[in-house]
Amino acid sequence: MRTKEKSARIHKEVPLRVLRAVAVVAEVGSVTKAALILHQSASSVTRAVQEAESLLGLSLFERGARGMVPTAAGGVLALRVGRAMELLQAAAEGLRLRGAPPSAAALPRLVSDSLLSALVARATHATESAAAESLGVSQSALHQALRRLEHLARIPLFERTRVGTRLNESGRWLLMHARQAIAEIRIGHEELAHWRGLRGRRVSIGTLPMADDVLVPRAAALALAREPDIAFTVKGGTYEALTDMLRSAEIDFIVGPLREAELAPDLEEELLFVDRFVAVVRAGHPLLARRGRATLRELAAYPWVGPLPGTPAQRVLERLCERVGAQRPNVSIEAHSTALVRSVLLAGDHVALVSPLHMRAEVEAGLLVPASGPLAGTERGIGITQRRDALASSACVSVLQALRQAAAEAVDELRNKYGVEADK
Repeated sequence: MRTKEKSARIHKEVPLRVLRAVAVVAEVGSVTKAALILHQSASSVTRAVQEAESLLGLSLFERGARGMVPTAAGGVLALRVGRAMELLQAAAEGLRLRGAPPSAAALPRLVSDSLLSALVARATHATESAAAESLGVSQSALHQALRRLEHLARIPLFERTRVGTRLNESGRWLLMHARQAIAEIRIGHEELAHWRGLRGRRVSIGTLPMADDVLVPRAAALALAREPDIAFTVKGGTYEALTDMLRSAEIDFIVGPLREAELAPDLEEELLFVDRFVAVVRAGHPLLARRGRATLRELAAYPWVGPLPGTPAQRVLERLCERVGAQRPNVSIEAHSTALVRSVLLAGDHVALVSPLHMRAEVEAGLLVPASGPLAGTERGIGITQRRDALASSACVSVLQALRQAAAEAVDELRNKYGVEADK
């Protein structure tokens, strides 16, 4: 059996009820005390710990006069499962605030893997039948699981609309915490698999324009050279879409322009460097026939490919126009896609304001040409956005270190090749 399949199998076969027992025993150091907290018999808790050790092929506790002391492996797993249970507890408390009765507090203790998986699958797919197929169960079984989950939540989680059934606000609240809890448990299993020499550690990165052209590819290459067992998933999108994925633990962090003062309180940012824009056009553009660099007023005489409204790049453009007293250029196309911006520039006389790193390959190939030097007043921070309460996995720590190195290399490249002074 391939190692990736083996690690996936191990993860699937350790039930949440078993992991819950491991976490509580690790916290209190005693099977007897854990049994009281879990409302189970001591023998059932003992069997749960033994089942976890058997499935994982690792000793999770040292048994002695001091009670049950977690091994290093047990500590790692218990930490992640404990965080998952805290997230489910936060979900239950949020349901209480949304009208659920006090009995909803039992949800973290009673909910199962299958119920959480049913919720995530239903949220991911347009219909119950598609969600059931993704899980390999019947539609009836999925429907019953969702009803059981609503019973534990003690509050409706779905609402009927003209286009079908969808999660209501309480359901979306529970879904966000369920996804985060599932991610914590997945990380715990990946860490243990890594210790055993198995592959399967995953890092999922959300990328904004410029980051997916330079920073993330370079960081991935650096990280894989050091730790080749890491598997990457890279997802592009708008800032709003990526922050939704970040909050639901579908991605581990976002790389790209920072929001700084506009950052939501549940997120935190790390500045990698300060970038400055240049205006770029196609080779052979009429602007290039003149001597020297074009001014903003000269650039504004041509159509522009502009950034999306509300983005840092759009605010930079407005700030630049205000500073020099120029009218805002005629933005005929607003685009987020790097590929679309590139194609429009190459096809006509449009101008775009970009980081020198953003279109580096096209500039080096002679397809695009800087029409201006680095424009003062166009500074923006480039960096990493994470959930404030996140605890990075070992794989994420390695990739974050690689990103910092890639950013330092980018700063040197901007300074040496393009004459841009990017601040670290």
